[in-house]
Amino acid sequence: MISVVFAENLIFKGLDDGEEVVEMIKGGADVFNVFLLCKAQNQNLFELLEVSEIFKDYYAKKNFKVLGLAGGKKNGMLLVKEIIASYYNKHGNLEGLKKSL
Repeated sequence: MISVVFAENLIFKGLDDGEEVVEMIKGGADVFNVFLLCKAQNQNLFELLEVSEIFKDYYAKKNFKVLGLAGGKKNGMLLVKEIIASYYNKHGNLEGLKKSL
């Protein structure tokens, strides 16, 4: 059983129907080439995981807060870049970014 919490204001990049993909994941479906942008559980800001990873035993025991979904790894990395740039442009620094997630 996976333990995933989806943020209220999910961000989508490179997906035609992100809400449908979310419902599929909640139903236990592995969705090909979709990456979850999660709040990191260590010193990093984010974790970018392919959906299939969260169904593996190692990840099944962890709690994930999903901030966004991306179609493909490249879109996932662009999503991370956009979030960091947006925060920096608003605040002038990155202090407090991790707490704001």
